[in-house]
Amino acid sequence: MPIDNLNDLSNDLRKIESEYKKKIEPYRKDLWKFCFTLTRSPWDAEDLVQETLFKSLSVLAKLFQPVNTKAYLFKIATNLWIDQVRKQKNNHLLFDDLLVHDASSAEAFHLLENLEVLVNHLTPTQYVALILTDVLQFKGREVAEIMSTSEGAVYTNVSRARQTMRNLTIAQTKKENAVRDISANEVIEVLLKGFRNKDPELIASLLDENVITDITHSGMEYGKNETKKNSLRDWAEVVQKQHTIIAEYIELWGRPVIIELERKLDNKIYLNNIHYMEMVEDKITYWKFYCFSWDLMQMAAEELEVKLNAEYFYHVF
Repeated sequence: MPIDNLNDLSNDLRKIESEYKKKIEPYRKDLWKFCFTLTRSPWDAEDLVQETLFKSLSVLAKLFQPVNTKAYLFKIATNLWIDQVRKQKNNHLLFDDLLVHDASSAEAFHLLENLEVLVNHLTPTQYVALILTDVLQFKGREVAEIMSTSEGAVYTNVSRARQTMRNLTIAQTKKENAVRDISANEVIEVLLKGFRNKDPELIASLLDENVITDITHSGMEYGKNETKKNSLRDWAEVVQKQHTIIAEYIELWGRPVIIELERKLDNKIYLNNIHYMEMVEDKITYWKFYCFSWDLMQMAAEELEVKLNAEYFYHVF
């Protein structure tokens, strides 16, 4: 098939994707929270959300019955996560190992103390599944048999119930060393200089000819030239209108990243973007940035104790 035909199809798919994003928008925040509950990592949660959106859109072409949008997204995310865990090398955890919370007697007692509150905040199936697993310590297959459902459905109900029960925990999942300064090599120092000086050419000089640029939730670019004429050019246009740019190389939630911030005229600091890069022989071969990842950016801003600058980026249709 000629490339031009594929390009025409790509344009059509972009329109479909835009419409799809509008329809699932009301559930995006809940989906991110659910993925974070499963993975317990902001980075892995973001990856799982992105993969869920890709998968759920592609599967739609094969569905002929009506679907509950939120339940559909959660089902895709759950299945993807379970598949990922099962495929991990040197990881032989059984489904029951993933399901059982390893609740101590103290935790079970805490749950029992709050039954009256829980019964008013959980659905009946969530409530029963939580009691059977976390208090009575039934295995997943046993709960599935008792409730006449699947083990996957049990896991989903228990996860949602725990999320409701642990809102404060989710807000306090930061590790003591969630943010840590790390040493930058010469290449990173040049990169930081490029961000601070608003210099797209300096940044481009570090890009591999075949660099892959992943603009999370927005697009993919293949090759240095494509990145220069698109995302890097767009970045330059934005920062030229901004005031002092601060760029730092840190470890955030266990991952080395460059955080890009702006100090505005009010002397307050705002988070612009988070950049993750992989290098081979001092050249950037993979560049992923998260300015369109609203939930992750919000969590990062809170972690860094700064304000979030790019709030309008959330709605990427």
